[in-house]
Amino acid sequence: MTLRLPPRDSARKTADIPAAALEILRDGFFAYLGTTDLECNPHVTPMFYVWDDETRTIHLVTSRQSKKALNIRRNKNVSITVDQRDPVSPARNVGVMVRGRGYLVETERVDDKLMANYLEKYAGFLGTGYPLGSRIAIRVIPRAVFYWKGTSFYTWKSRKS
Repeated sequence: MTLRLPPRDSARKTADIPAAALEILRDGFFAYLGTTDLECNPHVTPMFYVWDDETRTIHLVTSRQSKKALNIRRNKNVSITVDQRDPVSPARNVGVMVRGRGYLVETERVDDKLMANYLEKYAGFLGTGYPLGSRIAIRVIPRAVFYWKGTSFYTWKSRKS
């Protein structure tokens, strides 16, 4: 049996982020945030997140002293993956990888509605009285979005990239 890889630029480029990719970003539960330290060592962590349709940004919350916050202070390039896995057939897996810039934002400066959505989405895990004020938000502005469904890949890139 011979495994053949697709041509290098086989991803279909789209003018806008595909609707199916937006649906995954809206409905996903965990995001895997990738950052790098000064030696370019990768650091990937599962995190709670919310997607903001209005600004087309992803928001996450972490402790101020976390490795990811420290990495973003030094290098704003980040990657986020949100996926949905089919336990029966990997050919039915879908996912989104966002490549973008991460910015640390005081939680008080993040839109109240967005933070309320975050707290509501994860209320069962965070509990009441979650200390948002002692934490810091990460806002990710996408520069490129990669979406896959099974073995089909799609790419969207910001005109600002």
